[in-house]
Amino acid sequence: MKETNVSAMEITQASTRQGNARRIVISLLVVFLVLSVVCFAGYEVRKRIVDYKKWIQHMREVVEVPTFYHGIWIDDVDLGGMTFEEASSILQQKANEKLEKIRFELVYGGKRWVFTYKDINAYIDWDIKIVEAYEAGRRGTLEERYNKVKEIEANGLKLQTSLYYDLDRIKSDIEAIADEISYDAVDAEIRFYPNRAHKFEITEEKSGLYLDAHEVFNTIKQMMEKGEYGEILLTPTPVAPRVTKADLQKLTHRIVQFSTSLEGSSEDRKHNVRLALSKLNGYRLDPGEVLSFNQVVGPRTAKAGFRPAPVIMPDKSMQDDYGGGVCQASSTLYNAALRANLEIVERYHHSFPVAYLPAGLDATVSYGGADLKIKNNRETPVFIRTFSSGDNVYVEIYGEPFPNNGYIECTSVIKEVVPAPQPKRILDKQGKYVKQPGGQYEYVKSRNGYRVTSYKTYYENGKKVWTEVIANDYYRPIQGIIYYRPSAEESEK
Repeated sequence: MKETNVSAMEITQASTRQGNARRIVISLLVVFLVLSVVCFAGYEVRKRIVDYKKWIQHMREVVEVPTFYHGIWIDDVDLGGMTFEEASSILQQKANEKLEKIRFELVYGGKRWVFTYKDINAYIDWDIKIVEAYEAGRRGTLEERYNKVKEIEANGLKLQTSLYYDLDRIKSDIEAIADEISYDAVDAEIRFYPNRAHKFEITEEKSGLYLDAHEVFNTIKQMMEKGEYGEILLTPTPVAPRVTKADLQKLTHRIVQFSTSLEGSSEDRKHNVRLALSKLNGYRLDPGEVLSFNQVVGPRTAKAGFRPAPVIMPDKSMQDDYGGGVCQASSTLYNAALRANLEIVERYHHSFPVAYLPAGLDATVSYGGADLKIKNNRETPVFIRTFSSGDNVYVEIYGEPFPNNGYIECTSVIKEVVPAPQPKRILDKQGKYVKQPGGQYEYVKSRNGYRVTSYKTYYENGKKVWTEVIANDYYRPIQGIIYYRPSAEESEK
């Protein structure tokens, strides 16, 4: 029984020893495993640190270079691997080559005008774009820069330069060229020499040229926008004269000739009429222009060459005054103007009908007072010729003829006669007008009054086309004035 007990204890001790040994082994294994893990972990950390440092170094090697990154272009130039100086040299050269191509030659005849990029202050912004290209990928953190560089390498970065210029700088030059090429058309001119056999001289017209500076400027502008340069052939537009010799030939026709008679007038009165008309001789009346008889003839004075002759005074008496008879000149002109169908702007009839014209067709004038004004209502000028022959004075008007052999006749009709009142008799106590007793002097002649309508009728090829009223005139009756002195017998009574 004792042996059995010993063996049990031994067995127990042995088991205990075995359990301790296992625990030791396990502990050792655990320690080993922990140490292994720790060693492995340390190795991994060290490896990662090494790898990270290599990555940092790699990124720095990629981004920290003194050259342009690969994939960067400006226009058609690949800048990858170039230094800033190398790229600048190439881009400046290419920009200069482009600028040198900007050349416009304006050509007309044997003349040339050249404009280059310098004239329009043209430049290419390569110097701005190169800085932008160089800065690409050089901002931000190292990793951000690296990623940007890789993106540029993968996708590329293409920048385009721009051309800048100021065409307004050559506007004034183009206008100067246009002025040099352009010249005005010269109208044919007509000169009137009323006293010559050939009364008109006509100069030839000349065509002009006009170069539109605005159009030339726009052509250059459009070519610049398209990048097209070279010659521009200037084609000025012919400018036709407004008036040709053929136009003026039509103005040499005598539209009308009208005359009145000086028969029975004193030599001084004849002189005055002829002098007044002579001042109208050769007068040109342009379209829209108004002729004033008083302005053309001027004051009727001795200094102006006029002589005293009978004039109708305000009290209706006839007395000598400078310029007596000038109203016959104005009346002759008036009738000629009517027959040329010119517009009568201002006209007055006499106090009573005159002997040298039908009633209603006269025109009285007084310097500083009543005037005769005639307007050229045509589209072409008319010319006035005056002359005298024998006891007749004439007014001729030249210009474009009426169509179809047209002409105008003027007539007047007395619609009413108003009898003159009985003359007023005035005793001439002082003998101013009546020198001998029993005599008398008719100071103002009694005259009937008249209501008169004047007409003008237009004919073409001998047929009446129209008739219109010229004026409705009223010549008031005039009461005569008679100065008298009684005879001796009547005085005694």
